[in-house]
Amino acid sequence: MKKILIVDDQHEIRELLRMTLELAQSFSISEAGTAAEALERVRLDGPELVLMDVMLPGGMSGLEACRLIKQMPEARPTPKVIIVSARPFEDLRAEFEASGADLFIAKPFGPMQLVQGISKLYSQPPG
Repeated sequence: MKKILIVDDQHEIRELLRMTLELAQSFSISEAGTAAEALERVRLDGPELVLMDVMLPGGMSGLEACRLIKQMPEARPTPKVIIVSARPFEDLRAEFEASGADLFIAKPFGPMQLVQGISKLYSQPPG
């Protein structure tokens, strides 16, 4: 069973993502509401994929957390990271590229767009 970590400060968004993923396939899903929680979940759960919001409380953005996740020696193989944001990609391009994220999905997005993005990443070899 593939492990996915959902990181968003809004419980309702995490729940919507969880329901979408549970309907699409059988995943083991964990959740975090802050970047710091996400880093801890990666250490403890070893997800293969992280769905990461950009704007998170606590002083660390999702893009910063992504960069740290990609550098974690204990996170091997390195999880794929999908950045989800309501901010336009062009506004985030430099930070996105520096973070090492694997895919960007703009909010709002449909369930099929999310599932297709995940399928695309799972068809690539792990990092």
